[in-house]
Amino acid sequence: MKNDLSTYLKVRDEMKTGDLLQFRGHSLISRLIEWRTGKYSHSSLVLRLSEYEGLERRRFTMSAEPGGVMLFPLSRYLEGYDGEVWWFPLKSEWNENRQRIGENAAFFAGVKYDFPSLFKQLLVKVSSSSRRLFCSELCFVCYGFTGKAPNPSEMPNLGIFDENRITKIISKR
Repeated sequence: MKNDLSTYLKVRDEMKTGDLLQFRGHSLISRLIEWRTGKYSHSSLVLRLSEYEGLERRRFTMSAEPGGVMLFPLSRYLEGYDGEVWWFPLKSEWNENRQRIGENAAFFAGVKYDFPSLFKQLLVKVSSSSRRLFCSELCFVCYGFTGKAPNPSEMPNLGIFDENRITKIISKR
């Protein structure tokens, strides 16, 4: 069963490179992460590739997945997601950083998933690294932060998102 993308399609044109997507899933691993860390189980970044002809309206997401850091067409990623998804737009003061965030995300494409740190993160904070990445760690380093990697539920607390524009784009099935 595919998700209803009508809310996503209403805000898609406003989504820009570097905006955050926050996920709350229904899978066993998602529920375990949410139980330990809070509301969210996964984080990913929005990317626009508008310099390529025909992709002006298309949005992508860069996500750390078990197979590594990968780029996905956002609509396809959302239509099959089993859970809820929120869009967290960056504050306007961060607009000058969007190019760098996108370049960082592209640089990390193909980096292996950080399974050891993911499981450690459920018990204690781990330092961010770019050798292997889990989802919120990927977003954190793409934004240019260093230090202890946040879990997905801590990402909204970075202070860089426009809280007045946060939108739930996928609801429970």
